[in-house]
Amino acid sequence: MDYKITIAGCGNSFGVPRPGNEWGNCDPKNKKNRRTRCSLLIQSETTNIVVDTGQDFREQMNTFNIKNLDAVLYTHAHGDHVAGIDDVRVYAQDKVNSGRFPVYSSQSCLTELERRYNYLFETVNPSYPALFRQELVKVYEPFRVGDIDITPHLLNHGRITALGYRFGSTAYSVDMLDLANDDMSINHLKGIHTWIVDAGGFMSSTNPVHASFERIFALNEKIGAKRVILTVLSHLIDYNSVNSALPDGFELAYDGLVL
Repeated sequence: MDYKITIAGCGNSFGVPRPGNEWGNCDPKNKKNRRTRCSLLIQSETTNIVVDTGQDFREQMNTFNIKNLDAVLYTHAHGDHVAGIDDVRVYAQDKVNSGRFPVYSSQSCLTELERRYNYLFETVNPSYPALFRQELVKVYEPFRVGDIDITPHLLNHGRITALGYRFGSTAYSVDMLDLANDDMSINHLKGIHTWIVDAGGFMSSTNPVHASFERIFALNEKIGAKRVILTVLSHLIDYNSVNSALPDGFELAYDGLVL
């Protein structure tokens, strides 16, 4: 089963424009250059899921008019992927009668979220009851939220690991320097049609935490995705000039791109 998938945000940790209205190489007249922090929206007829809630989460949910949310999946605990978690309370409060709101990720990410936002996971003040529950996922083991099937894969993000997720024929690998457990991850991703992948190292093959285009290209030679969408984009990557120079099958993401 395939789903409606929307790139809610495709920017790097600063977004575009950066603070100070800094556009870098990006043409400010092109709306595809305006990038909020990375997030993905997955929808079926009955279920809405978001991957990561960065600083722009509230704006993204309003932009795409999301009235109901069933779960959040986290890739890792860096601020540009989790800092909007407090705003998820709006959706959790709507579901309070059916139990706590599910938050899915690795043990390391869940532990860090609880350390930073303990009031979301445990009642520290009777006036503000905890609304969230932790759901531990295991790499390469499928699980389901509503009617959406999900399988995590492991990513190398420099000194830490992160989780990517596969949804039917689409996979999302953010943030990553490389795939971890190469053979297992490649085998897991084989058969996908669309790969949305971290290209934060696009401008530098020596980036210590984000993938270069050369590495993504080499990995996809083994994975075989027909469509590769590059995300985690900085102010140095102008949509029109860079996108037009990419080889067939590769393209830049933009906020609001619907698969």
